[in-house]
Amino acid sequence: MKLERHEWAQLLRHLDTALDLTEPERPAWIEALALPARLDAALREMLQDRRAIETGDFLSQGARVWEAGAALGPWLLLRELGHGGMATVWLARRLDGAHAREVALKLPHPRWGSRVLAERFVRERAILSTLQHPHIAQVLDAGESAGQPWLALEYVEGRPITEHAQALGLDVAARLRLVLPVLRAVEHAHAQLVIHRDLKPANVLVSAAGEVKLLDFGVAKLLDDEGRGTDTALTRESGRALTPQYASPEQIAGRPLGVASDVYSLGVLLYELLTGRLPYQLRRASAAALEEAILAAQVAAPSSAVADKALARRLRGDLDTLILKALHPEPAQRYASAAALADDIERHLQARPILAHPPSLPYRLRKLWQRQRLALSAGAALLLALAAGGAGTLWQAQRAQDEAARAQAVQRFLVTLLQTADPQGGQARELTVGQLLDLNAGRIDREFSGQPEVQAQLLQTLANIYVERGEAAKGRPLLERAVALHAQAGRAGREPHVQALVDLAELQDEMGDHSAERRTLAQASALATEYFGPAHRWAAPLLASEAWLALKDGRLDQARRLGEQAQTRFGPPSPQSLRTAGSLATIYMALGDLSAAQAVLERSQRDAQRLGGEGSVDRLMTGYNLARLRFIVGEYAQAEAELAVLLPQFDRLAGPGQERTQFARGLWAQVLAARGRSPEAVAEARANLAAALAAQPPDSDIVQAQRATLANVLRQAGQAGQVAEALQLAQAALAGTEALNPQPTSHREAIRRVLGEVQLAAGQREAGIATLQTALAGVRALNTKGADLQQPLIQLLLAVAQRDTGTLARSACEARAAHMDEARPAMLRCRVIEAWLAALPAPEAGRAAFVAARDRLLASELHPRHPLRAELLALEAELAPPGPAKQGLLTQADRLYRELLGAPLPQPLLVLH
Repeated sequence: MKLERHEWAQLLRHLDTALDLTEPERPAWIEALALPARLDAALREMLQDRRAIETGDFLSQGARVWEAGAALGPWLLLRELGHGGMATVWLARRLDGAHAREVALKLPHPRWGSRVLAERFVRERAILSTLQHPHIAQVLDAGESAGQPWLALEYVEGRPITEHAQALGLDVAARLRLVLPVLRAVEHAHAQLVIHRDLKPANVLVSAAGEVKLLDFGVAKLLDDEGRGTDTALTRESGRALTPQYASPEQIAGRPLGVASDVYSLGVLLYELLTGRLPYQLRRASAAALEEAILAAQVAAPSSAVADKALARRLRGDLDTLILKALHPEPAQRYASAAALADDIERHLQARPILAHPPSLPYRLRKLWQRQRLALSAGAALLLALAAGGAGTLWQAQRAQDEAARAQAVQRFLVTLLQTADPQGGQARELTVGQLLDLNAGRIDREFSGQPEVQAQLLQTLANIYVERGEAAKGRPLLERAVALHAQAGRAGREPHVQALVDLAELQDEMGDHSAERRTLAQASALATEYFGPAHRWAAPLLASEAWLALKDGRLDQARRLGEQAQTRFGPPSPQSLRTAGSLATIYMALGDLSAAQAVLERSQRDAQRLGGEGSVDRLMTGYNLARLRFIVGEYAQAEAELAVLLPQFDRLAGPGQERTQFARGLWAQVLAARGRSPEAVAEARANLAAALAAQPPDSDIVQAQRATLANVLRQAGQAGQVAEALQLAQAALAGTEALNPQPTSHREAIRRVLGEVQLAAGQREAGIATLQTALAGVRALNTKGADLQQPLIQLLLAVAQRDTGTLARSACEARAAHMDEARPAMLRCRVIEAWLAALPAPEAGRAAFVAARDRLLASELHPRHPLRAELLALEAELAPPGPAKQGLLTQADRLYRELLGAPLPQPLLVLH
């Protein structure tokens, strides 16, 4: 039926009233309405269709009734999962044994608006195929059998998100973390120009393991270039496709839709998830009343909608503000995106100011106070928990009265600090939190003279705030003084003293002062063991820190032993255990044990999911380490795809200039170069080095690493001027690293290897070979087993540079093969080099083996415009007999190299990209 939008609204109101009447009352009531003929016919048709549904005849009219055990094309139907007005969904599996995976098989009804539903079905298939996200149920297959279209979707066994939260009795914070993956999935769909239009709990399922999946894009809409939902003939003919309780006002009114409509529906879902009810106060329970309430924006604040006073207090403030912003009746006044709503939820969970709240100094200070609220408790135990960085256990309370007095002193100080009204003659409104901290830090000695324990606890608290703000240099002298005060107060070895040392060691690591870090860790470990025994609560983090230092020192076997001990000391998953897992995976990779590294990282990902770690930096680091593992084995396309998702999150959560972000972006530059995208790689590496140099103070380790990365991608770019610049950068990076690490370390020898490669690319063959030989000796000194990944890589470079036709390349490839599958791209490259070098003494006999190895590499994920393709032509030319064929290969290789890199093919060809 073709009706205008205002006619649909009128018709649905009449239908709502008619359904409240008994069937015998309806005809007379319809006559009395005296509707226009088209509306009268439409209303009677809808009531007739409703009667068919209510009598159970609906699905049987024109639609085939499927039964369990029936075959449909390649599928065996197992059991019906559900049905609606558009389709029936069955659990199914393949009859042909192509795979054993069970799927949700969606079968559209052929009777009910067959052409319209078929078109919608085709559109759903097209939309889902563009959405690749871990929290969106994926389309697996599609087709038609015996006239019945079908769509095979990922089967998600779970409960609606609201039921899952209720069944587990989740608190508010856990429910907020549960909804974050939904927001990120919707954000992904919007980025693909798709709006969902039917977001509701039934379309958000949570598995028993806590995995969240967004379902049913059957009514999704594509966006035009201006971000509005395109209105197709299909949509106009089939009418509104929505669930009214979760629809936006513009959706109810039939106005154009954009991403703000999904944001509104997410707000309704969030409201229900936190309060257990919908946001509308209805005068009467009917569809028309619901539409009236939505259009009139009759939304009560979440905190006023719950009877539980404790829950109301939890919702009051930020959560009321952000939910009501998502539910604003005007689309322009809502969050601009699902990502913006997710970001504010994460800020709330971290006790940071949300962007939906009007900015003000009192509000920012209140949030800072909340983040440090443990220090404001009158009880000594909670005070000491904050002084221990928020991670400590409660101190025994045998001296409760003295501790309570100290706590009250600390509380008075912090209340004064956070409520400072006029610290600089009426300038308070222009002061940042950092300026307030700077102004008040000096008051501690003046106001608490003779109270060293109070002074130490306050200094620790302020130092931790500085570190949290990324100002470690300001926090360091405060922590150092706190450590000294604890010792002077006769409290050496007590929990606050040990925790202050642990905090100081972490800060020293952040600042790159590893010699001081070693001394601090040794002192903390000795005191903790002496006063609390070998099973003290700092055992795991201290072991993890020692393992990381051992890795930096190149003591790889010791690093592995310490890292594995740290892993066994942790209890349930925690942010600290995730960090330790990342360190252990890095150690395994340095040792070449890739399978162990991958197992640790995959387990860490599962732990992060159980923690609800969506959006945490620790979870991002797990993803970074997995991408780094992909890079090591040569799976560059997969590494690129994973990093493309991670990098914006690193920028948002850690900050563009933060150490972890810089490492991730350095890896991104190397992946781009490995994919043959040298201009982008060089630009990324330059920006990353500039950010490292701009840090105050610059971290020498990071600066040298980014210099080496830029040198490496410049070398791969291949132009003469860029190679000369790369040479200067690599030399500076090695000199800076040797100044910090006089003994061999894995990091130092990696930079030396980069210098050797650049020297070879610059035509300095003898110098390059000497540098690589020195690097090889350094790596061997680190690990006599030779099991790490650097040694075979350096051996391979030396074999190419020296045209070694003996065993060097073969032994390098066999060492690699001990740590990665032969099908990995890195192994395929190794086998190409091995076959080429083996063929040099007898080209005619060895050429076939080289060509076979080359073809296997070309059939892998090698980018179509990668310079390696030109180099492979040049390698083949060296094996060809003199004559036109040989010259043709060289000409073709040079032309392709110039086309890709704007430079002539280097002669002799020394280094493979």
